[in-house]
Amino acid sequence: EDNPLSERKIESASTGLKPDCKKLLQRISKKNALAIANYIISMQTEINPSDLYKRNVILLLCKFSESNNEKSFEQITRQEVIGFLDSFRRSETADPLHKWIGTYNLYAIYLLRFFKWLYDPDVQPNKRAKPPVVDNIPKLKRKEQSTYKPSDLWTQEDDLLFLKYCPSKRMKCYHVMSRDTGCRPHELLKLRIKEIV
Repeated sequence: EDNPLSERKIESASTGLKPDCKKLLQRISKKNALAIANYIISMQTEINPSDLYKRNVILLLCKFSESNNEKSFEQITRQEVIGFLDSFRRSETADPLHKWIGTYNLYAIYLLRFFKWLYDPDVQPNKRAKPPVVDNIPKLKRKEQSTYKPSDLWTQEDDLLFLKYCPSKRMKCYHVMSRDTGCRPHELLKLRIKEIV
């Protein structure tokens, strides 16, 4: 664990990410940090994740490691996984729109993928078995169809007012495209002219 190869793996896993990722990996136990680094390196080969995805995975797994007192990932029990996920639950008064359910489900997916890799790193991703530590952790259903209310959305008059006074043609174009396509910001910003049919 305490050798230059481990340090190089941690460096490699956090390359291109904000410095806080490397600091977090250095703050947790060496064994868990090395497991996270190996997972990120493996993921880069398997699915080529975005930097944001890698950062989110590192932050979550470091938080998970710290919440379990740096216990080795191989020794984590199903109850500890459930306890960690349950720490994101919020009361009806604290979160009336149940936004915590989205966080819970996302973190459950991240942990499921990580533990499937941890127990079967040499198996193809789609053929990895679900280990008992993350087996039968249900995906929670939200009570609302959407967290947005009709009053959150701009009306046609709001759009026209924005387009009338916006000084930038580029911003006007972006606004109209986002309105007409319903794309997420990153989906529009990654578009290239040659991709438009």
